[in-house]
Amino acid sequence: MKRIVSALSILATMVAILACGDSYLIEDGDQPTLGQHIFVLPDRYAGQPYNYDSPATTVYLDTNQTVRFWASYSLDGRYIPSDSSDDLFLSHSWTIEGENFNISPLRYRFLTPGFRRGILETIDLLNDTLRDTVNIYVNTPVSIGILAPVNGFNQVNPGPNSSVKLRWTLAGLDPWEKSKCYVYAAYNKEDVWNNALGSVNCSEGSTLSGNFLGDSLTRYITNHPESDTSVTIYWGVRAIFFTEDGFEEQDSTDIYHFSTLFMHNDSATIRIPVVYDNLRNGNVHTKLLITNSDGDTLDYQDSKTSPTVFTSRVAAQTNIRIHVFDILKTEFESSDITASTISGTMTVVDTIHMQDHIQPQVALLQKAFPFNDSITFYALDKGAGINPNRIHVTVDSDSVEFNYDEPFIKFKSRCIVGCAIRISLEDNARNINPKVFWETRASQGYLDSLYISGPYSELTGGK
Repeated sequence: MKRIVSALSILATMVAILACGDSYLIEDGDQPTLGQHIFVLPDRYAGQPYNYDSPATTVYLDTNQTVRFWASYSLDGRYIPSDSSDDLFLSHSWTIEGENFNISPLRYRFLTPGFRRGILETIDLLNDTLRDTVNIYVNTPVSIGILAPVNGFNQVNPGPNSSVKLRWTLAGLDPWEKSKCYVYAAYNKEDVWNNALGSVNCSEGSTLSGNFLGDSLTRYITNHPESDTSVTIYWGVRAIFFTEDGFEEQDSTDIYHFSTLFMHNDSATIRIPVVYDNLRNGNVHTKLLITNSDGDTLDYQDSKTSPTVFTSRVAAQTNIRIHVFDILKTEFESSDITASTISGTMTVVDTIHMQDHIQPQVALLQKAFPFNDSITFYALDKGAGINPNRIHVTVDSDSVEFNYDEPFIKFKSRCIVGCAIRISLEDNARNINPKVFWETRASQGYLDSLYISGPYSELTGGK
């Protein structure tokens, strides 16, 4: 809302106007128009609000999102900086959710979804009231999740008349929003979100057929006459909520997969993907051991790549135990998993994550050193590897420079006798070495040598 400012009010505010620079000088006889404007900006923004956006009449916010409500003022359509505009009015206040606030900018967040109005009222120098309103739509968080087919389903008939019903749950659609859902699918997991099959009604689910389950899939299997031929299809759904004035929010499901039945015989195959978490460098030698419910070995394989996928053909049975370990990176471990196979199917188990939860260790290379030589320790880790940026060496609480040439840590110290050495480090999996220290003293029988004893636990103290 705008208001004509009288000549008396202009004289009353001339000092503040002049402080804004020549661009705000007002000639005698002018009747400048005072305008107020509402800005709603993210909490992190600072400075003049009109430098970031246009005045708001409608805003869309997320539940629990903190924003700033700014009151900004102009004369004849030219914005006045916040530190100069206070002299243009007597007071101003916000009314939001039935509460009044007299500060600007006002930091605020809405705890529940729904429609609100924010009202800005300003009393000018003539005791007239300027009143503006912003419509506020607080959105329910959007979420979408897959119901069917269950992840890993392996009973899909690959024939030309086959189809798979897709079902999902959807939440967060507000009354002012419309929705679109898109189904994505691919034979490779990495390609899923690049391969949209088309849009569907968000509230009705969909049926997957056509290219993936029709003639083209039949031709694919026919051209691959291996006895255990089965095809795994990866898929997901993306939901987009939008309004007619351009607001949009979206969410995607996790990527699920299902497999077709075998075409040529009733053998059963199990596929086991394995990845190493936080592996930065070094070779791996992964071993796979599959046993039946009685503990008898069904298959034994190895791989020297990461990530890797093991494929094993086994008889149809229940309670198959899958054990994965590494003979080089012995600190990487995983929990055993169990699976069951059905005749004529491909079973794809959840990805096995090899993880390092074991502390790295620090050891002394030798106990006696000449006084002028570097002191050498070495770091022990057979997992994710030492992070060279997380090594810290102190001697009597003073940090010292060191050289790390894997696996050796070398340094010199001015403190020779009666000193405490502490070395802290992490591996790439963020495991921290035990808190210990070493003590230095002159070597008995060798006056020019330094003797180091330890390690001693920080909990028990030194000798």
